[in-house]
Amino acid sequence: LQGTYETFAAAARKHFAATGGTLRGKLVVSGGLGGMGGAQPLAVTMNDGVFLGIDVDPSRVERRLATRYLDVQARDLDDALARCRAACEKGQALSVGLVGNIAEVLPALVDRGIVPDLITDQTSAHDPLVGYVPAGLSLAQADALRQSDPSGYIERSRASMVTHLHAML
Repeated sequence: LQGTYETFAAAARKHFAATGGTLRGKLVVSGGLGGMGGAQPLAVTMNDGVFLGIDVDPSRVERRLATRYLDVQARDLDDALARCRAACEKGQALSVGLVGNIAEVLPALVDRGIVPDLITDQTSAHDPLVGYVPAGLSLAQADALRQSDPSGYIERSRASMVTHLHAML
């Protein structure tokens, strides 16, 4: 948590000095709430920011809620964005979890004209077979495809990664 907090604090001091050097009123979006991404919601709110974390695995959102690293879970993208927008406008710290695939959610943000103030990626894109879940698949479907067609799975993962990264840019 400390290193993640310090990273966000340094980014805020460098990029948002004109607004006090904090993340107050700023939206931070990230994919992945697992091991490496789990500290981000709390680190952002400790820096007075608003965090939207997207993870394809509902258990990861639930774990962050249970440990109070994440404040709330959104019902859907519209709910998540309404909560984030309201918190940004009020200058309130808030972390929102959304169950979804980042390769689908980020393009939806782009389509809506939403540009986060900071964006990170904590998905397992380094592992296209076991760690990353391609767009368009539930966890159960991903598990089945991973077993039945590993090379097809990797191909779908890489295509999703391209969409995911393009939306980040």
